[in-house]
Amino acid sequence: VALGNFKVDNELANHGPSELREVGQSFNKMSIAIDNLISNQHNLLSSISHELKTPLTRLQLSTALVRHQTGDIEPVKRIEKEIQRMDKMISELLLISRQQMHSQMEHNLFPINQLWDDVIKDALFEAEQRKITCDVNISILHPEKHMIYGNLSLLTSAIENIIRNALKYTKDRIFLTIDLHKNEQDDNCLQIRVDDNGLGLPPEEFDKIFKPFYRVDETRTRATGGTGLGLTIVYNVVNEHNGKVWAESSNLGGLAVTIQLPLWKQH
Repeated sequence: VALGNFKVDNELANHGPSELREVGQSFNKMSIAIDNLISNQHNLLSSISHELKTPLTRLQLSTALVRHQTGDIEPVKRIEKEIQRMDKMISELLLISRQQMHSQMEHNLFPINQLWDDVIKDALFEAEQRKITCDVNISILHPEKHMIYGNLSLLTSAIENIIRNALKYTKDRIFLTIDLHKNEQDDNCLQIRVDDNGLGLPPEEFDKIFKPFYRVDETRTRATGGTGLGLTIVYNVVNEHNGKVWAESSNLGGLAVTIQLPLWKQH
């Protein structure tokens, strides 16, 4: 249940002493109620986002007609830019909804190195094209022996997101560190940290950047096409896997974002 599996277990209600059967029935009812609550929330988010697409399409058509009549004037350009931002926001809201529903349905056990093998290759390629130095330090012996239980696709996407975020806002260098740590419960965790040497953020912004639609610098996000949902998606995915994600100042002078995920306990 903690990992998002709300499947009813009939064995709980049909076997054992009567007191435990009663507890099992209550537990199954709780699982069903939680599953329905989350599903309804996801469906509502998805429906609202989908319905917004229709008036947005009409706005795009109307703006195209205005452009045809008035020419390429500045107010029309501004309207088109805002429509594009709205379209991107709605698409990312739909992505959040799909990810959350998909995360509940598909969990597997996999070695931790699968999380970064392809992501690092892509990051190194992109950094090279943009003349950005990308240093990688993986200090885990035999990472294939350590396992994580979760949704590989969503977790890989979250890691890729924080790396691409660093590539977007850095000056000319990022540093990726992957190692093992203990969390507050003394459990073994995988920790992935990305540092950049960009402008960074004031400490009061560290928690806020993971909230939906929060944008630190309006000018900067407009220039880069940000919607304020990228790190929210990361936060949701990591949180659903009982992990943590946080931001802090980097020794490189910019921002550091860290993802911490609990390892599968092998008995």
